[in-house]
Amino acid sequence: RVKLGLKSARQQRHDLFTIGPHIDEVRKTYRQAGVKRMKDWLRELKGVHASENLIANYNRLHFPEEVRQRKAKRLKRKQFWSPGVFAVVAVDQHDKWARYGLFLHLGLEAFSGALLWLKIWWTNSNPRLIFSFYLEMARKYGGIPLLTQSDPGNENNGIANGHSMLRQQLDPRLQGKLQHRWMRGHSNIKPEIKWSQLRREFSSGYEDLFREGVVNNWYDKDNILENRYIFQWLAIPFMQRHLDEYVQMHNNSKPRSDKNKILPIGIPSDILEHPERYKGARDYKETVLVSDEDLYHVEQLYAPANHGVFELVPRVLQAQLSTYYEALGWPQITKDSFWEVYLGLRDAFLLSP
Repeated sequence: RVKLGLKSARQQRHDLFTIGPHIDEVRKTYRQAGVKRMKDWLRELKGVHASENLIANYNRLHFPEEVRQRKAKRLKRKQFWSPGVFAVVAVDQHDKWARYGLFLHLGLEAFSGALLWLKIWWTNSNPRLIFSFYLEMARKYGGIPLLTQSDPGNENNGIANGHSMLRQQLDPRLQGKLQHRWMRGHSNIKPEIKWSQLRREFSSGYEDLFREGVVNNWYDKDNILENRYIFQWLAIPFMQRHLDEYVQMHNNSKPRSDKNKILPIGIPSDILEHPERYKGARDYKETVLVSDEDLYHVEQLYAPANHGVFELVPRVLQAQLSTYYEALGWPQITKDSFWEVYLGLRDAFLLSP
């Protein structure tokens, strides 16, 4: 570690004064991060290693009211059990940003707690789009789960039918048997927990950013041509990059110990790749292997690539926006520059013949 320049928290020797600028920088985007999650963000984004005790002391000193509010919360505990990796993949959608024309969807491996995907798009109600996330996962890992599960809803029919078809092709004994579980009420527990964490740890900084555009009358999602398409073109790739960072941080961070938890506690990516290290758990993605030919067949049926849902904006507008963006000098999209670039594109669009 020393030869590679990787210093531990003790070796970096941060104190309340030196750690402050790093915490304040992360808080600009993730101001609601607790002690554990702040430690994870510092490691992933800044390469800074600090003890939880140091971060907690800094929070108590500078943000006592936030500490009090966090301690006041009470959780309803439920237990979830799974026999191994890729036994169950749970999926769910999230509509809290619908007022901005943005929608999220995730897929979570239930045994490890690893996020398999966390996507943002201008819809999350199209079954073709949702099944494409599943196919991307299957191609990445070369295998599929025994079961998928979701809340009831037409948007999940693609995964339910496509996954069941794959399982039945690979195991004829499953013919006529749905390999998807419909979870009613609030029984799709794992994704619901993750959405709650995302709202607490990630969302607020970006909601403030988007709200600024609405408050200043720069953005109206119902003005489709002049506002919404330009916003989508900028916001979706921008947010996907930051969601990918969140997935990386989450999958490489060990959660707190929890005496109520039945499943193993460890770094999700490590459990996902090496389940045998955790009481000899099974790896079902090595059991249900799929070929490119298998995936291509179901893709043509349930997620054909030429469908309009896969276009970020209409093609003719894509070309126009690329031209205007180039004229602006290909500016980097950040939280500070987002609305400036948006307004530049909107003005160019309005002034075009």
